[in-house]
Amino acid sequence: MAIDHERVGVRLPQHLAPGDLIAVATPSGPVCTAGRLARGVSALRHLGFDVIVGPQAYTDDPRKRTPEARSAELNSFFRDTSIRAVIATIGGYTCNAVLPHLDYAALGQQPKIICGYSDITALLLACHTRAGIVTFHGPTLLPEVAEFPAMHDYTRSSFLRVIGRAAPAGALKAARAWTDEFLTWEVDDNRPRLMQPSGGWVWFGHGCVRGPLVGGNLETISAMAGTPYMPDFGGAILFLETASDNPELVERSLAHLDMADAFSGIAAVLFGRPFRTDDSSAGQMSMLLQRWFPGRGIPLVTNIDLGHTDPMLTLPIGVNASLDFAHESLAVIDAAVC
Repeated sequence: MAIDHERVGVRLPQHLAPGDLIAVATPSGPVCTAGRLARGVSALRHLGFDVIVGPQAYTDDPRKRTPEARSAELNSFFRDTSIRAVIATIGGYTCNAVLPHLDYAALGQQPKIICGYSDITALLLACHTRAGIVTFHGPTLLPEVAEFPAMHDYTRSSFLRVIGRAAPAGALKAARAWTDEFLTWEVDDNRPRLMQPSGGWVWFGHGCVRGPLVGGNLETISAMAGTPYMPDFGGAILFLETASDNPELVERSLAHLDMADAFSGIAAVLFGRPFRTDDSSAGQMSMLLQRWFPGRGIPLVTNIDLGHTDPMLTLPIGVNASLDFAHESLAVIDAAVC
């Protein structure tokens, strides 16, 4: 069932401190590169954390990667009292298949930091909705934590600021530079990717808005509509991002969610920077979003450093945030961890 943020406070996981144990899970796509996996694990250890890697990271055999096997890995982490956080290796397409098999009761009794994005949105929203805990839309191990030569400063500082202290993250700022350059892992993944200046976030609206942050990958949320794992977005600041560079496919997902009444009563929308789009597609995407949201009286901020873009923010799902359109400011106003 959906969590009513006004009646029931979501439970907060404990903050991460040096020496805490992080489990690396693979609930969706298989790990495609051992070198990148090792680099990501090393990066987490360099931040001061202990790390264990689940067995699903070491197999691409479909017979060993069933939903039951992938959920068994997650459940072992949920039930292990020594584990303080679970970070996904990478997204994919099949994370939603594990949702019926998860031990939400164990997770609710001992909330842990659950972090990822893209297809991992299914896990984040299901754990938030069914276990009643705050989850974290942020970096995964292979694409972000294992960045060459190191995790982007913006990505790292946002992650640690949200999960590393029992205090509100406060004001969030746009990254000064970003990249979507593609380097094939373990082929030409041996130099920093080329960065370009950020034009900042783009604001469409007036006044001030407050509500819990809820959201994730648009395509994944669209696939969750009508299931018991889908949150109620009423009153929320809904954040969305897409892996699609096709405005028509984005509109299809928006239309599906609209027909499922998912946008009823939302307070505002944050939309991530378009993924690997040319200027023409980016312009079409902007016009599409303006029609769907400000055109219906829903405030909107676009080009957020969110989802399939680097560097990225970590956003806590279920934690109150505020938007001030006059001052173009976004802030997380409650703590996400205890």
